[in-house]
Amino acid sequence: MSESLEEKVQRLELYVNLLRQITLEPEQYRLWDWIIANGLNGEQFNEIKAILKKYVLLLNHEQDTNKPSFDDISKELIEVLSPSEYLANVRGVIQLLRNAVKMPPYQSLQYYLNDAQE
Repeated sequence: MSESLEEKVQRLELYVNLLRQITLEPEQYRLWDWIIANGLNGEQFNEIKAILKKYVLLLNHEQDTNKPSFDDISKELIEVLSPSEYLANVRGVIQLLRNAVKMPPYQSLQYYLNDAQE
């Protein structure tokens, strides 16, 4: 799938905005760096943020017995990452989550990394 010039410009504008945040707090914004390094686009970026937010909220509001599993979040993230064979797998999801938990809003997602390790 070839990217149009307009799509490329939009992706690069997204990267410039993410890089501005990375320069302020490099360790905290490792997820943004991962997104840039893997060439993800704005749509994938927004979908990833929505999924991460959804699972943070589920973790905060569900009882221990009702919490979604690593498999649940993994399936959703793999779908977003699916254009990339390299990323669309459990290893790619773990990489994404390891970077995401560095950001304060997503720290509770460590739960899924612990679940994935078991």
